[in-house]
Amino acid sequence: MTAHSDDFHAALQVLVGTGAVKQRLVDAYRRHLASLHEQDLPEAVRDRFIRLRTAMHEAAAAGGMTAPEASARKMSEKDAAEHATAILEMFTILSALDESESAPRLRIVASIDDTLTEDLFEVPAFLSRA
Repeated sequence: MTAHSDDFHAALQVLVGTGAVKQRLVDAYRRHLASLHEQDLPEAVRDRFIRLRTAMHEAAAAGGMTAPEASARKMSEKDAAEHATAILEMFTILSALDESESAPRLRIVASIDDTLTEDLFEVPAFLSRA
């Protein structure tokens, strides 16, 4: 996994823990995602991350609470759950990008020619009994 995938994975570990969804969202964001810069993220997740960051800084820090804590406090449970879902979706996208970059590429290394026998093209008995 890339460093960004690791950050989102760690955030998901917090999100699936116990406690209120708003608190889990704040903890996941603060501990694992707040330090990320959207320009460092792949284009595929950048807009979602910007929306998450905007939502987590919608309210100003006040009364000893940080901006993400104050913002989450003002969110509905539904909104907090949607932001948690967005984190899951971003992790899924990043994981898929990681796999596509690290997956081995299959290539044809030789063409079929007359040197191959026809035995190679026979259908095995267990397949032909259908």
